[in-house]
Amino acid sequence: MKHLCRTSIVFTALLAVSSIICACGDADTGKTQSKETEAVTTSSVTETETEDDRIPSSLPTDLDFGGDDLNIWYFTKNSDVSEHFLDLVGNPEGDIIEVALYERNRAIEEQLNVSLTYTDLGVASSDVGGAIRKVIMANDDTYDLYNVIQWNTSALALEHCFLNLSNAPYLDLSAPWWSQSYINSTSIGKDHIYFLAGDISIDMIRCIAAFYFNKNMYINLYDTTDVIYQEVMNGQWTYDKMISYITDSYSDLNGDGQVNEGDRYGLVTNSYNNIDAFSFGMGAVLTQRDADNLPYLTIGDEQNVNIYNNIYKMITETNGAMMNKTADTATLENVQTFSNGYALFLPGFLYTAENLRDMKEDYGIIPFPKYDESQENYYSAVHDIATLMCVPTTCTKLDTVCATLEAMAYYSYYNVTPIYYETALKTKYTRDDISSNIIDIIHDTSMTDIAYVYSSKMADMGMIMRTLAAAKNKDYASYYAKREKTATKQLAKFITTFEEDPNE
Repeated sequence: MKHLCRTSIVFTALLAVSSIICACGDADTGKTQSKETEAVTTSSVTETETEDDRIPSSLPTDLDFGGDDLNIWYFTKNSDVSEHFLDLVGNPEGDIIEVALYERNRAIEEQLNVSLTYTDLGVASSDVGGAIRKVIMANDDTYDLYNVIQWNTSALALEHCFLNLSNAPYLDLSAPWWSQSYINSTSIGKDHIYFLAGDISIDMIRCIAAFYFNKNMYINLYDTTDVIYQEVMNGQWTYDKMISYITDSYSDLNGDGQVNEGDRYGLVTNSYNNIDAFSFGMGAVLTQRDADNLPYLTIGDEQNVNIYNNIYKMITETNGAMMNKTADTATLENVQTFSNGYALFLPGFLYTAENLRDMKEDYGIIPFPKYDESQENYYSAVHDIATLMCVPTTCTKLDTVCATLEAMAYYSYYNVTPIYYETALKTKYTRDDISSNIIDIIHDTSMTDIAYVYSSKMADMGMIMRTLAAAKNKDYASYYAKREKTATKQLAKFITTFEEDPNE
């Protein structure tokens, strides 16, 4: 299980939540609260620091690249209507995040004496991998750096489209502005790194799994939201608790005796990325690593079978749980159902809050539930639309590019992430101080698995639970047994291809 947290602050965050719950008592009326002051920060990522408090950058202070032009390929167009991507160019007259990105870019240009040109060709997120392949395979060196989407670009590393950055100049991947665990989860062995992740991309935070509940509906059933927040704090927010709430909150409003449109649901979920988040949230471990940091498959382990059994029961046997399978519109349809007060729970990601800005009723944010109370931590999966940075094999300015990447991550860590995390996410997109503190817990339990990142190269077994759930196929063990040999062979080939990089 690979986590993205920089420091272990979950206990501190839980104490903060506890103190807020105790202070609130029975004051929770379900009304929108005016937040004149920001929530107390518990994450080291978001502390306000003066220049003197900052960890020094590892970059030499006298670096000067003589006005080098760097061309950066990136994208902003979404393929799914529920998703959107930040414009890395920034805007000096835009919102606070756009201004922060713009100022970050100007600071880099001034410090390193470079000129950054961002090029967005209008490529949709679903086509990013294919578009980049064409450029690099044509040996076109127009672009020095690529901003990519995980799910359809990661496989290009196996086609040797990107440079191995494990020993690249100027990069200090041990610094807190890099997500070391995530980088390790996308890598093979001890010296093959093709994708960089961390504060350099706000999407690494926006894409962390988060679970939403309708506070008004919950209060009508249980009088106060203190109960569910206390369960989260005590580590008691589990699958069984969730199922109990789902069944308690369901109402057959249209009176036809079936769970369908027009009813009040306990849960609305899609059949794809929500299922990924449920499975990892309950502790699914699809791969482990050996002493050489090489992955091996654990997909068929009993615990994974048990986790899928829970998911299957949720979507097929739980009165009040509705799974929407329409791929193009399911997520927004479920957001609409939740926003209109017809569902208690909405699984999603931190960026889902951006789609709830117009919701009139209050909502709370909590982690995805554990498998049971014996599970040590909550786990919050990073959605596979997270964006990564990589350097093409056609790059002719490696020193300039790598110094720029390090500076991007550094300035984002201090000047962009805190603004997004504290001002936008924890203040603008939350409805109470408890949720904003629980966001710390969600952030610091984020994770991924290499089988999920490179699922297409492992017989699609990294998404086995979403595949079975969409088909409402009950037999996980049998399904995997038929594909285990193929998946194992593909993994072996995957490792060999990684280790035989012709560019080294």
